[in-house]
Amino acid sequence: MTRLRLAASVLGLAAVLAVGVSASAAARGGADEPVPLRGVALTGKTGLRLLVSDNPPFVLDVDSGNVSRVSGLRAIGRGVHSVVGIAGRSAVVVAHFAGDAGLYSVRGRGAHATSLGTGRKVVPAAGGRSVWITRVVGRGHCHCALRHVALAGRELGGNQSFPCASTFESAGTLGVVVNRTRVLDPRTGRTVLTTRWGVLAAAGRKLLLAGPGRRFTLLDAASGAEQAFSWPSIVGGLDRPAVDPRGRYVALAFADPAWEGGGTQALDVWVLDVRTGSLAQLPGMPALVALKATDMAWTDDGRLVLLGESEGRDVVAVWRPGETRLGVRRVRMPERSGGSDSFAPLGRFG
Repeated sequence: MTRLRLAASVLGLAAVLAVGVSASAAARGGADEPVPLRGVALTGKTGLRLLVSDNPPFVLDVDSGNVSRVSGLRAIGRGVHSVVGIAGRSAVVVAHFAGDAGLYSVRGRGAHATSLGTGRKVVPAAGGRSVWITRVVGRGHCHCALRHVALAGRELGGNQSFPCASTFESAGTLGVVVNRTRVLDPRTGRTVLTTRWGVLAAAGRKLLLAGPGRRFTLLDAASGAEQAFSWPSIVGGLDRPAVDPRGRYVALAFADPAWEGGGTQALDVWVLDVRTGSLAQLPGMPALVALKATDMAWTDDGRLVLLGESEGRDVVAVWRPGETRLGVRRVRMPERSGGSDSFAPLGRFG
């Protein structure tokens, strides 16, 4: 969760999601103080292969501990490699150093990368087998075109005019979010809806909004029904959320790079069930982690995976909704230099 995309980086929401403990947290006397990441030993076969950002990115086999490179991905002299997860089973590598970035898909078990050309921003398309890509066209970087590209590399349509939005995020099955509050159908460019507060995450046809004030609102785009709830964490910053590819859960990451003004960093993860509207703290939270080396992602079979550093050691933690403990295992990874903490699970089928 690095570079602390503290709301300002996620969707430019720093002014909306102010730091501080919510009324609900204060009412219950506050949560436990953060401690190093803890859980039960993660034993047995997990089947997890994770594409991890680096220069160039690598694949970590959690069961064997082996690290392997991906054919078709090369190191870049300068810039940032990041990884965008697709449906919990594939990924797009974004190799950015100036202007539009080089884009490469990695499918299935991740032995080979396929070029998707270049682009400015990329988000998953519905179905998990293609992506929407914005690309700057013309001079002045003020005009963009939108491409629809299969992960296998085939152009599915596009180069239609599209706004070079300050934000470009997935809106689940509704389409894409631009400039925080506009949901568009990317095939037509038509505005599907406009929200009162910025869209923080989308799961299916449910939108999680950052507001009003220090609160969140869950919006059902089909019915218009809204449910508001308070900031749940004792940690005052907000990092990038992770959405379950099945469209049921949103994992919210609350993060502080200077916990209690000291040299420690704190992470607190809460999971929202958009079907029931319930919000629950992830077991083992809040935790002391290195935020610049820690991120989270869902697999296609419904597991939430955290990969990062706690107490100076690389760890992977796995949790499935309903479990009362995290499964935690130490791993060994190369020292990363890609400029991003992002990773993505790779499924058996891409």
